[in-house]
Amino acid sequence: MSVFDEVVERRGTSSVKWDKYKDTDILPMWVADMDFRSPPQVVKALQERASSGVFGYTQPPEELIEVFLDYLKRSYGFIAESDDLVFIPGVVPSLNIACRGLVEPGESIVTATPVYYPFLEAPENFGHDLIRVPVEDASGVYTYPLDGLERALRSNSRLLLLCNPFNPLGRVLSEPELAGIIDICLRHGLTICSDEIHSDLVFDARRHLPTATVNTDIEEHLVTLMSPGKTYNLAGIGGSVAIIKSPELRARFVAAADGITSHVHLFSFAAMLAAYRDCDSWYRELIPYLEGNRDYLKERIEAMPGLSMNQVEATYLAWLDVRELGLEDPSAFFESAGIGMSDGSLFDGPGFMRLNFGCPRIMLEQALDRIEHAVRGHL
Repeated sequence: MSVFDEVVERRGTSSVKWDKYKDTDILPMWVADMDFRSPPQVVKALQERASSGVFGYTQPPEELIEVFLDYLKRSYGFIAESDDLVFIPGVVPSLNIACRGLVEPGESIVTATPVYYPFLEAPENFGHDLIRVPVEDASGVYTYPLDGLERALRSNSRLLLLCNPFNPLGRVLSEPELAGIIDICLRHGLTICSDEIHSDLVFDARRHLPTATVNTDIEEHLVTLMSPGKTYNLAGIGGSVAIIKSPELRARFVAAADGITSHVHLFSFAAMLAAYRDCDSWYRELIPYLEGNRDYLKERIEAMPGLSMNQVEATYLAWLDVRELGLEDPSAFFESAGIGMSDGSLFDGPGFMRLNFGCPRIMLEQALDRIEHAVRGHL
């Protein structure tokens, strides 16, 4: 039995994920946090940090900086310096900071859709037009819309919000795709803000390729966002890093953060250090477990009438195509069957549902039994 088979009772813990369906029998499989305990090494580090009893403002520990830089080099061949790092409470605040500080009034922002919904919201928070470029879908294989991106750009386009790996599509962007994106941005004068929070959640011996490592010419025009939050299930603790090699770009980013973000929490630093330094064995068990869940999910979904899903290459999020069911309100339909998923319309993907399979297998089995019963009853 795997440690990830343990069913952790999250009801009554003020969980956003579970309290959405409080006092119901609906299984929550929507927001992106996993129903696994975080690594015991992280728990121990937090307990030790709390035992000091002093919780003042805290700067990034030197050891965390060293460990993180080593992690970048060891995992991805990504060479960075301590001065390149800006610690931020989370990736979503960083998306907003980029839209605030790297784009002038009257300039536009572009992204490929469907995409994680803060990408759609952040530009609007600061009054910027957002250009949405639909991904290309060939028989359930989604590719980055390079031609569509270039056609959609305007003379005032200044920032590309890039999701790599691609949430909710579960894609690991290839080197040719990333090279094409960078080429377009360099030729048209766009800065890239690359959200790579799912970089460690990659399956089938694939390897995440940071945007920064594809073409060094983009370094002066790139913000890379990383965090251990998704991999080690630390969403409620927070903590992320913006890697910005350009001093001018970094200064603009830091200035834009002033007044709209808080200090990074001291517990965030403790959790990040433990995750990157001490949790390799936990991580090595997590990936095959999630792969097993992914494979089981796809087998079950493909056997159901009216449903399909693409191959998930990364993340613990599946993108289910429910269009053949002809549902007026997909979220309500599945909630009535006892499953709470994210409606694809939130990501600019109506007719789809995003399902979080980062949970014990028995919970996934129960969810799929409910989905199958509802779908077969509907058809």
